[in-house]
Amino acid sequence: MLMALLVAVCGSPTGPRPTEAPARPEASTGAQEGASSQGSEIQVVFDDDGSPDGTTALFYLLSHPQVSVLGASISYGEAHPEVYIQHIARKLDQLGIYGIAFGAGQDSPLAGSNEFPEWMRQAAGEFWGHPIPNADKTYPVQDAAESMVSIANQASQPVAFFVSGPSTNLAQALRLDPSIRDKIAAVYIMGGAVHVRGNIDDLLPDADNNVAEWNIYADPQAAKEVFESGLEIYLVPLDATNQVTVGREDTAVWRQGGASAKFAADIYDALFDAWDAEEAPVWDLMTAAIMVRPDLCSFEPLHLEVTTTAGDSAGQTVLLADEEPNAYVCLRPEVDLIKQSLKDDFSASP
Repeated sequence: MLMALLVAVCGSPTGPRPTEAPARPEASTGAQEGASSQGSEIQVVFDDDGSPDGTTALFYLLSHPQVSVLGASISYGEAHPEVYIQHIARKLDQLGIYGIAFGAGQDSPLAGSNEFPEWMRQAAGEFWGHPIPNADKTYPVQDAAESMVSIANQASQPVAFFVSGPSTNLAQALRLDPSIRDKIAAVYIMGGAVHVRGNIDDLLPDADNNVAEWNIYADPQAAKEVFESGLEIYLVPLDATNQVTVGREDTAVWRQGGASAKFAADIYDALFDAWDAEEAPVWDLMTAAIMVRPDLCSFEPLHLEVTTTAGDSAGQTVLLADEEPNAYVCLRPEVDLIKQSLKDDFSASP
């Protein structure tokens, strides 16, 4: 039962590829020696589906001095996008964080009908039980795909995209303007299951699908289009995220930082309270930390094909060993370093 509750909140390069560790994307090169290094600014477009963990990842990125979040959008997934993006806008307004473009995607996948349970989407609509500041205010929101295209085309350097929900919004942006591929330095995605079982039956106990992960399963067509796009993809699948959890001793250190860090701690402390649990996974949050510091995981160049046909394997990320790699995949995360990096980055935040 606890695992079901935990999972409830989770949330192709062309040409020859190296056979060893991949080169780091341009937007992440400045972070390889850690958050304290004097590297270049990482400009980020953030895209989540309204999950608690994804929201925590956003506030981690907002609290990091090396990261500039240019846009924040909500995709189809755990939340209704037009509702949840208002919660994000209200919270940022409360914290005095401005200058971020807000986007909301369509409330359905590109194809198919794989949906998160409605009770979960209702909980997201209530901001997962957290106080909703400025509840009487409504903030301007663009179509997510149009916002992504605009940001990519206007940014001063290639932008890193962070995707911790279904890939619906990014796939639509690529349909809208395929040329933005040249403006995207890298895409970091939390999703998929390569050598481990999936997590669909954690939310749908009667499901026969035991190979897919929810972010891919919810919109397999979108994931397929992104994996086949030629983008530099860095994937953090369940193989890696299953290995990392945090507890109250971690969030206590996070609280030494500023308002964004404290809200991130609030989110996880609320989860501990609700589940009567000592630890919880950090699917999206560890992906954000790895984006800032790619040395926190060893990536392997692999070719993954997304199954889009309906059935027991819908949304599976199938490893094709004899095909040219189309993604760099995190399989061996530096568990202790990730947890320490989160502590260091949150606690030092202004």
